[in-house]
Amino acid sequence: MNNLLFYDIEVFQEDALVVFKDIDKKLVKLFHNNFEGVKDLISEKTLVGYNNHFYDDFILTAMLDGFTTHQIKKLNDEIIGGQRKKRIHPSIHSLDCFQQIDVAKPGLKKIEGNMGKMILESSVDFTIDRKLTEEELEEIIDYCSYDVDTTIEVFQMREYNYFNVKDTLIEMLPHNLQSKAHKWNTTTISANVLMDKPSPKWSDIRLGEYDPDGEYEMLKLVPQEVVDIWQDKEQKKKSITIKEFDCDIQFGFGGLHGVHSTRKRFENVKLLDVASMYPHIILNLQALGPATNKYHEILNKRIEVKHKDKKLSDALKLVLNSVYGNLKNQYSLLNNPNAAISVCVYGQIALYELCKRLSPFVTLVNINTDGVAFTTSSNEYKTIWKEWEEDFHLTLEEDNFELWIQKDVNNYIALQNGEIKTKGGDVSRYHSDQLFKNNSIRIIDICLVEYLVNNQDVLTTIQENLDKPHLFQYILQAGGTYKGTFDSNGKQYNKINRVFASRKEGVLLQKKRQDDGLVRFPDTPDNMLVWNDECDKLKNFSQLIDITFYYNLAKQRIERWE
Repeated sequence: MNNLLFYDIEVFQEDALVVFKDIDKKLVKLFHNNFEGVKDLISEKTLVGYNNHFYDDFILTAMLDGFTTHQIKKLNDEIIGGQRKKRIHPSIHSLDCFQQIDVAKPGLKKIEGNMGKMILESSVDFTIDRKLTEEELEEIIDYCSYDVDTTIEVFQMREYNYFNVKDTLIEMLPHNLQSKAHKWNTTTISANVLMDKPSPKWSDIRLGEYDPDGEYEMLKLVPQEVVDIWQDKEQKKKSITIKEFDCDIQFGFGGLHGVHSTRKRFENVKLLDVASMYPHIILNLQALGPATNKYHEILNKRIEVKHKDKKLSDALKLVLNSVYGNLKNQYSLLNNPNAAISVCVYGQIALYELCKRLSPFVTLVNINTDGVAFTTSSNEYKTIWKEWEEDFHLTLEEDNFELWIQKDVNNYIALQNGEIKTKGGDVSRYHSDQLFKNNSIRIIDICLVEYLVNNQDVLTTIQENLDKPHLFQYILQAGGTYKGTFDSNGKQYNKINRVFASRKEGVLLQKKRQDDGLVRFPDTPDNMLVWNDECDKLKNFSQLIDITFYYNLAKQRIERWE
């Protein structure tokens, strides 16, 4: 991508400023209270911000329209207060690094904390009703510039897997839509790639062949109490769990889930996974009506280019995988709730029938939406595999694991060809930082996996990682319903804080409710070292932190897995 300008805006009663930088973090231009020249600067440029589609683009529009600082502040307060604005100046062409970043919707400060960077928050009150002093203005410029630098880093992390793929999707749209689609999210773009008007909605679920009594043949394959839930128009009951095949199996409206009732550790596990399960069911059920043929063409094209053109392959995959979510999205062209339920029900019945056919010959380990894991000493499963594919018009792929350890259906550790694979909130941070999610106490995930897979003592794992302080950090954030973060003496801290369990005298940070009651952050120590500077600047780390606290926390987590 060329001609990129990264920017951020800060607004006060008597002062408004905007900082522009290039991708190398070099300052291009700072505008303070005088915005002549902004239009020329951004002409034929692509602006990149963070949450700018909901805030900065509108404030920049006001700056371009010649608003006074008082008018800009009024607009700022309206936006923060929840008033939706529509008009964007025609000179503004922008990308938003916040768009579809994660369901947690992290702010820049949260990301800075997750990255181990300094969590820089301004000490200048944004409600100040006078002109800023020179010192205050300098601090705000530094604060704004720092946020632009972080935005650049976030963009670079997302450039290939989001923005480039999004550009490829936009090129697939009709020409008359392309100019405005750069502000759309990829699910909206994907829907418009497939159709140009709302999809007809089904009046009920559809599952293929009927029996002579007018009932769907597939519904006979599952217990009646399960069928009753699916056919209840009011959906009074969201799920039901049955015990079968030595497993607890849950049916509902979100995929089939099951796990062995008593055992948690297995060796020589096979996994039969349904290839592109929902896309193929969508084809089987003709869930997109007239657009189903185009969907099929995209699926075939993706198979053709998968190993030839990765960018196009990823864009096509996004279209294929976004459809199921769009069927449930009331704002999408593809919205068709009964079609979504039909796809999900078809998948659950098919996977349950696979389990039923396998059960006499295998020990079922894990059942999760589109895959069945099991152990077996025979090859009978291969015959069942091929027959099942023919019956349900789906394709299975096999994976093999030397070791499989699970706490529940959504938390497991698997060893494949000596490589550790993890899934679930207890172990998801074993391999890498989760920069856009919750990157607190990653050391606990590492301790748990090393203990369960390699039988490594927890204390050994902790000691081996004492040169990596960010693994031990908590990133604490009081949500918007709270007054903020305070210690027991009433001192207020940042909105986002990095803390460690401290062996020396420290503080206890808590969230303050609107009634001034204090609420603990989950699983946090009583004695905290607050460190909002860069993690790498924390000296004598091993002497500062309470190793016993992390040791005990890791042991508690491990107990839930044994």
